[in-house]
Amino acid sequence: MRQPQRHNLLFRAACEGLKLLAYGMAGFISVCLFWALFGTVEQTEAMVRVVMPVFLRLTVGLMSLFAIAGLIESL
Repeated sequence: MRQPQRHNLLFRAACEGLKLLAYGMAGFISVCLFWALFGTVEQTEAMVRVVMPVFLRLTVGLMSLFAIAGLIESL
């Protein structure tokens, strides 16, 4: 028998998005460390400068979704 869903759809979507963001960041860090082993430190630094603002924007967006979901659940 299935358990009823305790949280609304927006909260569950934000949780899934945060999980995917964490997987993406872990994968990106792994790739950067792998590339650094082969001597491509300059290219890795350039890629980090490009990709980190994207991760920051995704994080801010997901935290905003969490805030909205928490507000909706409290109503």
